Amino acid sequence: MSATAAPQLNTDAEQTSPLVRNTGLVLGVVLFALTFVLPPPEGMSAQAWTVCGLAFWLGIWWITEAMPLPVTALLPLVVMPLCDVMPLRKAAASFAADLIFLFLGGFILSIAIRKWRVHERLGLGLLRYVGWNLPSLLAGLLFITGFMGMWMSNAATAMVMMPMALSIAALVAKQSNGGTPAPKALILAVAYAPCLGGLATFIGTPTNAVLEGFVAKTYGVNLSLAEWMAFGVPIAAILLALCWLLLYTTLLRKAPPVHGLAPLMADEYRKLGGFTRGEIATTAVFIFCILGWVFSDFWSGLIGAKIEDAVIAILGALLLFVIPLDRKYSATVLTWQDTEKLPWGILLFFGGSLSLSGALTETGVTKWLSQELHILHGVPVWLVVTMIVVLVVIVSEMMSNSATISAFLPILAGLAGGMEFHPFLIMIPATLAASCAFMMPGASPTNAIAYSTGALRVSDMIRTGLLLNLICGVVILLAAFYLVPAVKDFDPYALPAWAVKP
Repeated sequence: MSATAAPQLNTDAEQTSPLVRNTGLVLGVVLFALTFVLPPPEGMSAQAWTVCGLAFWLGIWWITEAMPLPVTALLPLVVMPLCDVMPLRKAAASFAADLIFLFLGGFILSIAIRKWRVHERLGLGLLRYVGWNLPSLLAGLLFITGFMGMWMSNAATAMVMMPMALSIAALVAKQSNGGTPAPKALILAVAYAPCLGGLATFIGTPTNAVLEGFVAKTYGVNLSLAEWMAFGVPIAAILLALCWLLLYTTLLRKAPPVHGLAPLMADEYRKLGGFTRGEIATTAVFIFCILGWVFSDFWSGLIGAKIEDAVIAILGALLLFVIPLDRKYSATVLTWQDTEKLPWGILLFFGGSLSLSGALTETGVTKWLSQELHILHGVPVWLVVTMIVVLVVIVSEMMSNSATISAFLPILAGLAGGMEFHPFLIMIPATLAASCAFMMPGASPTNAIAYSTGALRVSDMIRTGLLLNLICGVVILLAAFYLVPAVKDFDPYALPAWAVKP
């Protein structure tokens, strides 16, 4: 693989202007302060009203990006103890939740994958066998990028796969003497596939992890990775196939054929050289973690103790620091210096989201909201869920996907309780929809990375992204009403006992 620098984010992809950020900075504080001036709504306690103000504060700062998301996430650690909502020890407990350590282990694994170029080995190893023509090459790139997106963050996946896609696109353009839309299709594939593949797990897409943490904190119900993948993998596979069909129909159908693609891919693979010890060890740990997550129930039964997903992630991370690269034990797969690349801010963001979720539940805000939303009883459930999915997709085009679902989940919990249907019927599709923002360059890091290559115009992204948004919306809605209830074995129109709060 030729040495292609990882693309940097284009300044045109900024999500919010300074005016919006400064307005949000003031508005968030003002809304919080108003809860000390205005009386709480009827039936809501003073503490619950204070937490509502905190939710407004965090929501506005997250939406407008008035402050970095991790910085905003630290507010509960200050506000809740000072306002006598809960002590610091209780507010900070969410920052050490199982989910945080699941992501920590996953991030360390992704660092090793990038360090030892496992992604290039997997990608080119597959593409040399499926690169018979442009459509099959596109399918292979979508598959391997989607698979990597299941286990690495969307942004990290796009950053490590985009240089490879650009190199392949350059080869294709050279063979076609220019003028082919194939490079656009390949670049968009790397932008879309991590988000679609990430729908299959908690690790790949932060929005899924936010939902898992919220459900555990609010209802005391734990969703294992294997349980999520039972419906997440089929949804991701269907959407990746439809994404291929969309890119083929809109860009590749009229593209001139490129001959000799398979030999080109084989030549690029040969440039990687032989397997290194670090690469072999990283791949082995990667496979070990996947098998551990997928068959966690089997391993738990084998040893007679419950094995949490986070335990497997941390064990995999520890192995990377322990496994030697030589007999003298002079070097290991990862060193502590490698962890300087860890996205600690995302872990803080999750901690703040979970802390706020716990406060909303414990102070009775979600219970009050569910009682107030009884007025929607006459509205068909399918229409409510459809409207929420559409709204989440629209909002996600303008703000952080994780911030979007963090703001929506307490409302959705109240909505499900008020209309007395299963929370998963509305929470799961809304969460999946939050990751399906494909139109604007600033809608997600993967879109921004694709736009920063200079090969795409905004109109290209809007035109293709709008169609993919519509496709995702339809598939997610069908899955919410039919696939998810069948896999999880629940009645979507009945409120479960664990969702009924005394």
